[in-house]
Amino acid sequence: MKGFIYLCFFFVWLTLSPCLSYAQQVTDAGQLPENLVQESVLEKDSILIGDQTWWNMTLPAGTWNGRQIEIPDFSPLPYKLTEQVEALSGVLLDSVVRKRHLESIRARILLTSFDSGSYRLPAVPLCLVGQNGTRDTLWFKGPLLTVNTIPVDTTSFEPFGLKPQMRYPITKGEILTLAGLLVLLAALIFLTVLIVRRRRNHMPLFGPARPKDPPHIAALKVLEDIRARELWKKQKAKSYYTLLTDTIRIYLRDRFGIQAMEKTSAEMLAALRQTASEDSLLTDKIIGGLGQMFSTGDLAKFAKYTPSDLENEESLRQAIRFVTETARIEEEKEE
Repeated sequence: MKGFIYLCFFFVWLTLSPCLSYAQQVTDAGQLPENLVQESVLEKDSILIGDQTWWNMTLPAGTWNGRQIEIPDFSPLPYKLTEQVEALSGVLLDSVVRKRHLESIRARILLTSFDSGSYRLPAVPLCLVGQNGTRDTLWFKGPLLTVNTIPVDTTSFEPFGLKPQMRYPITKGEILTLAGLLVLLAALIFLTVLIVRRRRNHMPLFGPARPKDPPHIAALKVLEDIRARELWKKQKAKSYYTLLTDTIRIYLRDRFGIQAMEKTSAEMLAALRQTASEDSLLTDKIIGGLGQMFSTGDLAKFAKYTPSDLENEESLRQAIRFVTETARIEEEKEE
């Protein structure tokens, strides 16, 4: 009876022993069958003392289907894989998914070492447990880890420090390139300022500016265009008087220097009467006719008054008469 019990314990130990603990599982991969040994790689096969690297092991496709993966127990951490190499983490499992399909499972361990030299890592087992209790063990062959030390100056036996930044002399080509960039930047700034100024002054971008018409010529051109449009016949009395009064205001600004666009009709006429003392062309009759035109325009724009066709035509005639009689005609003198 005792022999039967010992035989049962022997078979249980033989089945579970590959996955009990890592201390009992480390073995020489060369002693295992080739179909049970898988290759593994280090993320960095050469590190400095105290540096860290990942040891990656990939389970082949199809090996884990319907089976549970049991990993060795690394506790407590850090765990010594060898006398010189330590594991800073247990076996971590990651899924590798491509095109929404599970392609493989990767197991990895974080390693470090504080002794220089080359060390062969031990084989690591991963147990695959089926639903019926069957167990298969995959052994991952340990790669070679090289641990380097910091170079030491043999003259002073001290570690090399950080080297200063290397400085190269400035070449003529670099100076010419920098000068060209500065000239190009200055040209772009000058061109931008020139374009902005000419746009503000309503001048063409290139070439000389067109000569500006005298104030009376510019005003008469606009008044003639207003006459041709005949807006009052299209039930647009407000638009008609807005164009008519604004044209006269611009003329007053350019001809007499009165900021008429910023004044009411009464303020503008008062400023015009003050200017009459210095300009003989400004008579009471011409100012009175202009005031009548502005009065009709204010009623049409602000009081919803509808002037008759006769009043509309008379307002246009008064505007043209004012511009014609107050125009400053400058004689051209030939040298």
